[in-house]
Amino acid sequence: MDSVIKMLEIKREQFIQELKAAQGEVHSQIVEKKREIDTAIQWLKKIDTLQLHRPDDYMFAQLPDTRTAFSEYKIVETLESDDPQDWQEVKLMSQGEELWFYAGDWVIKSKK
Repeated sequence: MDSVIKMLEIKREQFIQELKAAQGEVHSQIVEKKREIDTAIQWLKKIDTLQLHRPDDYMFAQLPDTRTAFSEYKIVETLESDDPQDWQEVKLMSQGEELWFYAGDWVIKSKK
């Protein structure tokens, strides 16, 4: 991933140099291209940090709408039981905050 990120960073620098001379519509187009590259670089760095593999190695699912407007989704550990009374909620943290899951959020699962 490093070589692709490096390539995009070089292209990003080229856009920054072009912006110094650009005006009007051309300036706006270059700004948009730079934003797209910035987003791509951020995603690729996140993928690299998480050591994710090819997209084909994962399944992606979007959480469906809930039955009520203020409902949320929880993750539970079943403890090898089909009885929800035995299940325990799993609390996930990210950057020091508890994650809450709502309709429209994405779940990524490794196929392996």
